[in-house]
Amino acid sequence: MKKRALSNKMMDALKTGVLHPFLVAVQKDDTLCLELRGTFINIYYRGGSLFRITEKKTDYEIKFDTKYCVDSNLLPANPSVQEAPGLIPQYKSRMDEWFHIHPRYEREFQQLMARVNNSSEKISGSTDYYIADMEYAETGELGARFDMVAFKWLSRGYVRKDTSKPSLALIELKYGDGSLGGEAGIEKHLRDFNTFVSDTAKLQEFTLDMAEVFRQKCELGLVGGLQEKQFQLNVDCSAPEVIFAFAEHDPDSGVLKQILQGIKENEYAFPIRLASASLLGCGLYEDHMLTVEEYLQKK
Repeated sequence: MKKRALSNKMMDALKTGVLHPFLVAVQKDDTLCLELRGTFINIYYRGGSLFRITEKKTDYEIKFDTKYCVDSNLLPANPSVQEAPGLIPQYKSRMDEWFHIHPRYEREFQQLMARVNNSSEKISGSTDYYIADMEYAETGELGARFDMVAFKWLSRGYVRKDTSKPSLALIELKYGDGSLGGEAGIEKHLRDFNTFVSDTAKLQEFTLDMAEVFRQKCELGLVGGLQEKQFQLNVDCSAPEVIFAFAEHDPDSGVLKQILQGIKENEYAFPIRLASASLLGCGLYEDHMLTVEEYLQKK
């Protein structure tokens, strides 16, 4: 299983070294999101990878995907570590043009959810879930793919102070109703989740790595509202939740209801929850997590 936590060398480069200007740029710009990938980091903008910064033996390689340039006026695909932070506005402008033609609403919404629950001033401290990782993809024997890996950690004072209280939650985001069924659909995801959580040793290894990723994000100032003594979590993975977040679902469509009616919750080794909003928003709260039966009754 590939580790997502960074090396001490790369952490030091971000905190005080050559990569520090990139960290400052993310800290000062809410449209940017920094994700840890083990031997590299991704800085995302509107759900697309603005920079992939890879750790090499003696330096760092920066990659910008020039597909985001819609005409022949290309920006450098491999800007230097020194010049790249100052060019971020130009790269963002190019990506804006591309997204106008090729929107990626699901990825953009995903990034918004992470920001609201992790670092949004006065909001993330009261939500009940932190997002540890986005776009997790394991190509090895498990083949696990998760839109978001989260920790359920209730915001009630005595719970939030206890770093042994967080538990694992795996989130699948669906934007619109176009991919509810078929090979990328709900039932396929449930089968994959079931296979993943049934391997307790791998699940524990995965959870420990995600806890370290969360600690590093806290140390980098990417998670708000926590004191340093709360950075290191002891996450319970014995009873993970699987959460489906349906964004911009058409209430007149019967597709989602039909699929959910066919789900037998007792066939799975985890509780299935459907995230609903507190009025209108992206904050994740325990009291607004519905069971499949509760959702169907509301319909």
